[in-house]
Amino acid sequence: MKRSPLWLCLALAALLPSLAAPVRADEAADRDRARDDEIAQLKQQLATVVGELEALRAQLAAPEQPTELTSQNGFGPAASKIYQAGKGVSIGGYLEGHYGIQNLGNAPQPNQMNLDREVLYLGYKFNDWITWNSELEFENGGTERNGSVSVEFSTLDFLLDPRFNARVGVLLLPMGITNEVHEPPFYYSTFRAAVETQIIPGTWAEYGAGFFGKLGESLSYRVYVVDGMNALGYNSAGFVDGPQGASEARANDLAFVGRVDYQPFEGLNIGGSYYTGGAGQNQKLDIGGTEFNVPKAKTTIWELHSTYHWRGLTANALYAQSHVADAGQLSELFTLNGNDEPVISYRQLGGYMEVAYDVMPLIKSGSEMSLEPFFRWEYLDTQNDVPFGFAADRAWKQRIWVPGIQWKPIPNIVFKLDYRNVDDFAHKQNDSIDLGFGLVF
Repeated sequence: MKRSPLWLCLALAALLPSLAAPVRADEAADRDRARDDEIAQLKQQLATVVGELEALRAQLAAPEQPTELTSQNGFGPAASKIYQAGKGVSIGGYLEGHYGIQNLGNAPQPNQMNLDREVLYLGYKFNDWITWNSELEFENGGTERNGSVSVEFSTLDFLLDPRFNARVGVLLLPMGITNEVHEPPFYYSTFRAAVETQIIPGTWAEYGAGFFGKLGESLSYRVYVVDGMNALGYNSAGFVDGPQGASEARANDLAFVGRVDYQPFEGLNIGGSYYTGGAGQNQKLDIGGTEFNVPKAKTTIWELHSTYHWRGLTANALYAQSHVADAGQLSELFTLNGNDEPVISYRQLGGYMEVAYDVMPLIKSGSEMSLEPFFRWEYLDTQNDVPFGFAADRAWKQRIWVPGIQWKPIPNIVFKLDYRNVDDFAHKQNDSIDLGFGLVF
């Protein structure tokens, strides 16, 4: 029988889907493989981006707060955060203020509230051996009245070896107990001891360079060469205005400062420091049209200190003494300039002892809070050996008693209440009650 063309067409149409199916399956498989490859490539790119973002965050973001702040390399606990951080930026700081009832005794003054200082620590860790650390201070709540903004320190450290490291910049001078560790939760009373603000200037920093390190587990040292002080800032009360800092400081006269600390066992530290250098800075003083040379006024300051911590007990002691060569010439120069008050003594001396005890474990065992009654006794005489022909200002021979109490709800925050009794030999007693607060981060 003869087959028609129509039948042949229908047969071919039935076969075409089965012939084309393998082709479509191969194309679908190719598309799936291409999509899987594209997804894998996107995942790889996303992982690369996430890794780069993590590295950037680690370099630029401020690290998390260490669980416990500890002093390192001659800085206060909060200022030492940079040494505990990884590579990149570190941010910390502190804040302190007070309310003072100052109209006690026979030299009444108005009560006062003041934001004493707000401080920002900013540091950058370039790698595991080069670190920059700084302190920027805003003082007295603003610059409209008596406030100021200043760089308290700015150091570049080269951490070569635990025994020997180099430092350059604006350096905190390693003298006394509180000049380097001056954060409010880590010293007693609303205000620092007078010996450590008048004989050893408070927060004393100068431009210079030097070395620091630790020999074994118990002996540490710091030695710097810095610009000397300015003798025209000396007065009867001591060296408060002598430091130049880093603001166009004269550097004709340089100074050397060194410190050694020894820890025979945990909790006890015994140490001392020594400073010596000229302070005249090759200056001339114009008095009535005549120029007078400012004497070199070589200044030497030394101190011995000890700190002890055992359980809830803290005990600190310090003795400081200084000597100013050319004190007679300097006093005569001030007199010629029409100012009889700044009698510069050849010798200034002073010391203090303080003791505190944390009673919080007796009240609430295991609490992170602390409650510490404390007591400090000071003796200060910045007119101990005045030049011949000058009378000592007995207002600067003082016995100071400071009983008080401080409470820390957490280790980083402190509230202080103390009474400051000043017994001077000129009977210009001006006592005060001060309520202070502070924090570090």
